[in-house]
Amino acid sequence: MGCWMFRFQQPIFCWTSLLLALEGSVILDPDQRDSCYRGETAETLAWRVAELEQENAQLKKENAFFRSILESVPVFVFVVNRDCQVEYLNHFPKEHYPEKERMYVREFVSPEEGEVLEAAITRTFEEQRQQIACIRGKRTERILQIWYSPFHPTPDVDLVVGVSVDVTDDHAKIAEIAKSKDELVEELAESDRRIEIMVENTPVPVVISDLETGEVLYGNHALAEYFAIPYETLREQKTGDFYLDPMQRQSLLDRIKNNQPIRGATVRLKDGQGNVRHSAVYVDQIRFAQRPALWACFLDISAHKRREEGILRDRMALRRMLDTHERDRRLIAYEIHDGVVQDMTGALMFLQTGSSIIPSEIDGQKEVQRGTQLLSNAIGEIRRLLNGLRPLSLEEGGVVAAIDDLVTRMIEDDFTIEFRHHLEFTRLAPSLEMAIYRTVQEAVNNARRHSQSNSASIAILQDEKTIQITVSDEGCGFDPSKVDPRRCGLSGIYERANLLGGEAQILSSPGQGTLVKVNLPLGDYAEVD
Repeated sequence: MGCWMFRFQQPIFCWTSLLLALEGSVILDPDQRDSCYRGETAETLAWRVAELEQENAQLKKENAFFRSILESVPVFVFVVNRDCQVEYLNHFPKEHYPEKERMYVREFVSPEEGEVLEAAITRTFEEQRQQIACIRGKRTERILQIWYSPFHPTPDVDLVVGVSVDVTDDHAKIAEIAKSKDELVEELAESDRRIEIMVENTPVPVVISDLETGEVLYGNHALAEYFAIPYETLREQKTGDFYLDPMQRQSLLDRIKNNQPIRGATVRLKDGQGNVRHSAVYVDQIRFAQRPALWACFLDISAHKRREEGILRDRMALRRMLDTHERDRRLIAYEIHDGVVQDMTGALMFLQTGSSIIPSEIDGQKEVQRGTQLLSNAIGEIRRLLNGLRPLSLEEGGVVAAIDDLVTRMIEDDFTIEFRHHLEFTRLAPSLEMAIYRTVQEAVNNARRHSQSNSASIAILQDEKTIQITVSDEGCGFDPSKVDPRRCGLSGIYERANLLGGEAQILSSPGQGTLVKVNLPLGDYAEVD
């Protein structure tokens, strides 16, 4: 196949032009041929011929250069005419096609794919725009991607230039990716089926919903029963409609997006009949049906919530009862102190006055003095009992003043007590003040009697809405698990803490001292000054 662009057949009229043409070195244009008739000198023509020879040599060099480029590129570049006949091909596969180069494109492929190529070439000629075809080589069995574009080397020449690229490996990779994708899709579908089976067989209400819209993608029969919704219409629901307050779902969604786990968050839900349910919700983010989704389980804690509310009511009632009991004790103490004790004190004063007036030698003087002493002892015992009912220092100065007084009375020559406190309140409800006082009193008494230590430490600190009481010593310690439960001292500490909604710990071991630690919720026990 020759280079068609350099083929010219023109008559030669000048003997110089004829000589050069016969040598095949130069081709004259019409102006040069006409110059032979204008009487130009031989010298002028010789110079012009020399210049043309140089230009022709340069053209041949460039032609060879571009041909070498075309033959070196790792793709097939070809030119075809309207008959779909190959005019030029940079790589002719002679090992497969030993025939002439000017073959038709259909001869390189199967008949079916030949029709595909010829149709693409025809469209290129007709539409004068690029066309793309993909076929498989007849003998190489390689997959080829072919681009056709209109080609007009001269105004009167109409051809199509094409480029054929071997994309077999790419197709293999694409096929492998497609296969992997199909397998992955099948695995995901199988995973979704397993999830549905697992969900359907659990008695816990489970819903899988779209992450953004809340649209129900799947829900089990337990979910339909829980919300009193027909199972067939579950996928018409949105999980936002399950919440009594839709903002609760948004709050859970925000926590999920911030990678905060949701494990047992308490929410209020409503069923299809408008009944309110308390639930503990567990939420995880998953992929379902090839989209981001939420997996949510609902545990009905309505009964637990009712019990909790009942316990709270009982605790409030108990608190009111304790407050009433403390008030009654205070009133009894007032009544005894202001009534019986005052009368007995008056009687004691009269007896003491009468005893001082009556001469000692008169009969009955000893009996009067003995009666006076017994009455004085009775008044002291009554006052001790009144202090047990409601310490006067606690009544007048509050819990800190009462413990200060307690510490003063308990300090002995061989036993010291350190008391420190940091409290923001002025006074507390009577029941809480008494609980703090009795807890400290019992813990310090145990330290004095049983620790074999010569010191103890008391601390009462307030942390926002909590009061922390600690009483410690560095004595001999004991094993709390071996203490007789019938001993009222330690059990009283636990019971007072529980009754007031707090907790108590007694930490000790032989030889390691003892720490009594009690936390009491302040709540609304603080009284306004």
